Amino acid sequence: MTDLASKNRQSWLVVGKGAIGLLAACQLQQQGVKVQLWLRQPAPLTVDFRALDGSCRTHHFEPWPVDQPIDTAFIAVKAYDALSCMQQLHPLLAEDACLILSHNGLGTLESIQPLLKPRQQLWFLTTTHGAYIEPGDLAGRRLVHSGAGSSVLGAIQAESDPSPTFANALSLAIGPMQSVTDIQPYLWQKLLINCLINPLTALHQVQNGELAKPCFAAELTQLLDEFCLLSERAGYPQDKAAAWQQLQQVIAQTASNRSSMLQDRLAGRQTELEFITGFVLREAQRLDLRLPGHQQLYQHCQDAGF
Repeated sequence: MTDLASKNRQSWLVVGKGAIGLLAACQLQQQGVKVQLWLRQPAPLTVDFRALDGSCRTHHFEPWPVDQPIDTAFIAVKAYDALSCMQQLHPLLAEDACLILSHNGLGTLESIQPLLKPRQQLWFLTTTHGAYIEPGDLAGRRLVHSGAGSSVLGAIQAESDPSPTFANALSLAIGPMQSVTDIQPYLWQKLLINCLINPLTALHQVQNGELAKPCFAAELTQLLDEFCLLSERAGYPQDKAAAWQQLQQVIAQTASNRSSMLQDRLAGRQTELEFITGFVLREAQRLDLRLPGHQQLYQHCQDAGF
């Protein structure tokens, strides 16, 4: 079996300069772990990081050498970039490389898993940490850790449980972390929150807290009812009352936040709509279900140009 502990004495690769990836990179480096970045245009990156306690510190990251084998990589990119990132990294992956994938939405694993060699390990990490690049910072140099959270790690392809050293490194990066044998229920729980909050806030261009207003209650209720019907048919049943309570809690706790989809829309970037609401509708079609609320929301988002 692969000794994951030995990998932590080597460099960790963080792919891209998204907020969650950079959050992990800064917190790993703070603990003395060597971290390098893989960017579309290889170049050094200096990040001014504001932590939860308000303290600020500067982190400098060098690009990953184009001829250096990759042992451990944290791939926290947008869902629509996940496959192309894997294809770019593939020639450099060590025979026993350990890859951690993290993004919103579902629907990427089916195309990524066939790229892996037998001894290469793939894990999926989902997190509730809040982080963002300050608005207008196109260079991705000002990072804010905006909300404490936790993470769940599950094996997609792995020969063993994560070693204590490997798990500890991830906990330092984006913990506290729970390791589970089946991550799919956790991904569906996060999908529930994402498919209710993200498209609505992006469509109406409002902060998360606006969804607590009575004018959104009927639509949120319909979307939740439809999602619970789908998730039960798919094998991941939800407690509707608990899900509604969790939704309201997330809306309240992130009231002043802009959802990732709203941030993407305001910046003129591609959104993850196809991997959130689009995935929900494709699953509904596969299971011969009609979800008119999600279908209408999806169409409104498309009509709005995202």
